[in-house]
Amino acid sequence: MQASTFEMLRIEHIHDIVLPSVETCLKPLGFETQGPLRWIRSTDAPIRQCFRLEQWKGGILSPTWGLSLDFVPHLSGNQIKWHRTPKSALPDLTFDPRDRSMEVSYMRGIDEVAQLVPSVMQEAVIQAGYFWESARSIDQLPEVFAGVKRHLSSGGLGFYNFRQHPIAYAFVLAMNGHPDLAEAEFQKYTEGLPSTTRAKLREIFVAAGGRPNQYAAST
Repeated sequence: MQASTFEMLRIEHIHDIVLPSVETCLKPLGFETQGPLRWIRSTDAPIRQCFRLEQWKGGILSPTWGLSLDFVPHLSGNQIKWHRTPKSALPDLTFDPRDRSMEVSYMRGIDEVAQLVPSVMQEAVIQAGYFWESARSIDQLPEVFAGVKRHLSSGGLGFYNFRQHPIAYAFVLAMNGHPDLAEAEFQKYTEGLPSTTRAKLREIFVAAGGRPNQYAAST
């Protein structure tokens, strides 16, 4: 019975419980609900701001924030796709604060979630605001990515545990005139992909400022 109660709360109620507190903080900033526990702001497109409440193992709810970049592709299977709308936006860069004071256990029920989320949201949005302000233009992005990479370098999920990080970093570096550094990130993302997919990604990458080489047609 306990497991079924936990599952029901996790799936059906968490978004509704946190929504008033989240919207109080995010709606005045121009964010809109994208889906359960997901919010997006598109006023600065092609750089869109993301805010999420992640569900981690052990029944923990914790905020992350980041950026969705219209000029970065993603893969669905081996098909190249784009996320250039509020509905399709997804995090190309994710900042996990790794702050236990921002963790909320939803295994203890609705009341604790409702009690703790308002203060967690206030602090999270303050920190996220500094992050978003530092990433308003494409020329600011290399340092922002480098900062997140440093932050995630010890403990927990690392920078490369987030699937979009290497391809997004590759495009950001290429667009800012760092083709060699961009190439290293591009190789991390495309290693093991079918040759046709790699070649198509290479074409898009080169158009963004990346360099062509023998890997464009390799297996």
